[in-house]
Amino acid sequence: MGQALIRTFIARAIAALGALALALVIGRLYGPSGVGVYALAQGFLLGAGLLSRTGMDHALMRYVGQDHDSPFVLRYLRWAAIRCLLISLVAATILWAGRPWFETLFDATGLAGVLAGITLAVPAHAFGFLLSGFFKGIRKPATACLLENGSVALVAGMLILAWEKVGDGSSLTTIGYAYAVAAWLVVLQGGYQVWRWCHRQTWWLDRSNQALASTGAQASLGQFTATSRAFFMINLAGFMQQVLGVMIAGWLLSSAELGLFKASQQTSVLIGFVLIVLNAVFPPRFASLYRQGKIDALGRLARQGALLGVVVAAPLLLLCLLFPGWVLGWFGEGFGDGEWLLRIIAIAQAVNVSTGSVSFLLNMTGHERLARNIALICNALGLLAFFVLIPPFGAFGAALALAFVLVVQNLATLLFVWRRLGIWTLPGPNLLALMGMKSSVVP
Repeated sequence: MGQALIRTFIARAIAALGALALALVIGRLYGPSGVGVYALAQGFLLGAGLLSRTGMDHALMRYVGQDHDSPFVLRYLRWAAIRCLLISLVAATILWAGRPWFETLFDATGLAGVLAGITLAVPAHAFGFLLSGFFKGIRKPATACLLENGSVALVAGMLILAWEKVGDGSSLTTIGYAYAVAAWLVVLQGGYQVWRWCHRQTWWLDRSNQALASTGAQASLGQFTATSRAFFMINLAGFMQQVLGVMIAGWLLSSAELGLFKASQQTSVLIGFVLIVLNAVFPPRFASLYRQGKIDALGRLARQGALLGVVVAAPLLLLCLLFPGWVLGWFGEGFGDGEWLLRIIAIAQAVNVSTGSVSFLLNMTGHERLARNIALICNALGLLAFFVLIPPFGAFGAALALAFVLVVQNLATLLFVWRRLGIWTLPGPNLLALMGMKSSVVP
């Protein structure tokens, strides 16, 4: 597992820096307004991808992770791929047809042009996350991380720079088409990795339905679909935080203000990226340990992950708190006004990292409905906070609203992890136990 963490850390660092690099390229070429338009277009892409996956990426991680040596894992992947293809084509068609209307709605000049290319990226984006869930399940989290948004953004940034060098000058439209090309390159590479992995398995030469059916108790299509729906609702809560919040901010703020908020949010991800690494490695192991009844080992693993996250994130947190102007200066001129936005979101990301993989602890132990309810309620309150705080405080209000969601959701999930599983993940003494709150788990 140590080797997996190191490899995943490197892969996730590349992905996180790739996402930041694309924002930096756009900021330097097009300024805060360009970053704002890109943030809106990315929001539409994430929404279309979420609808296309319908939680199947996390269902793959769960069921494949329970027995990743079984040939039945390919059947899970096939179920997910067929459904994802159909939905993604419908979502892409709707997004393409609605491009002019979306540009008018958000009063964001150039949005329709960016969405022209982003539409082409929707199927590849959705498939990339499906393959990522599959690779997490078969204990290849580093490969999984390279199939998500960060590596696509890195390739897209390089394509934009290349076009800028060889072309007569790029426009905002270039962003969308560069992202589409990058998304397809990454997902095709992922498909090739799946093909290579399958050919190294002992069961590959015997792929008959009879062989697959004889592998023991496996999840049925109905179970897989039901679990996917539960994870979809959890992902929907994340969509509310990451995408709808940005869209509300884009509606209530100018493109330049939205660019400041997006730059601060994207930079703060560097603090939380270590948690993304842990969430790529640990969840399949959570599912396996829980299935074996090893609750003590499950708790130790979760606490070790949280402690590791705090240690790694601390230097980045201090950098964002003490030198926010210098950090935001990477984006170019005009971003210095976002200093306090970055400080507020950075503190919230620190809370997110300190609590560890609490949401996945619930998701991988049969408590996905509880995790869904917590996430939906907290993110609904967060959306309300965007409407309440942005009019009086502008971009600073958007940062406060995002910080509110991150802190409240993680602390609420931490509480229920203790109540339902008897696991405390925060580094340090168990404050809930000291306050007299008991776990429902019988020692």
